[in-house]
This record gives sequence, C-alpha cells and structure tokens, in this order.
Amino acid sequence: MQKEFFDNNKYLICAGLSTLSLVFTSISIISVSKSVKEISADLEPISTWADSQNECITKTFRIDGKNTQGMPSKVWSCNGGGQ
Repeated sequence: MQKEFFDNNKYLICAGLSTLSLVFTSISIISVSKSVKEISADLEPISTWADSQNECITKTFRIDGKNTQGMPSKVWSCNGGGQ
C-alpha cells in the first residue's frame, strides 16, 4: 500500500521536499545576511580609527619626505604618547 502510494506520487513528494529545502535555505541566507550586516556596522568605528592611525603614522616625523623616526616611535606618538 505505501509502496504503491509512493510510486504514484514520487514526483509530487520530491517536488515538495525540494521546495521545502529551498525555503529553509532562503531563510538561512537571509539570517546570515542580517548577521553580516550587523557585524559590519559594529566594525565601522574600528575601521575609521585604523584609517586615522595609518594616516597619522605615514605623516608623523617626516622631513622632506624622509622617515626620521622608527615605526615604534610613530605608533607611540599617534596613540597619544609623548607630549
């Protein structure tokens, strides 16, 4: 009886399972997308800070385009060290 039911409706059953699979996959993708968007928004201040630090480090202690201090001194100065 069950075999006969499956044989008569196997395409319909497979189509239903495929549809459910696509629905659950879509829901999962939407959820992951929202999570990535939230993480991206949370990291924006760090990105802004890093850009300002990189700019400060490249411009600090340069005379006529020459690096007059080492990297540790530049980082120390850009992070509020010194006077």
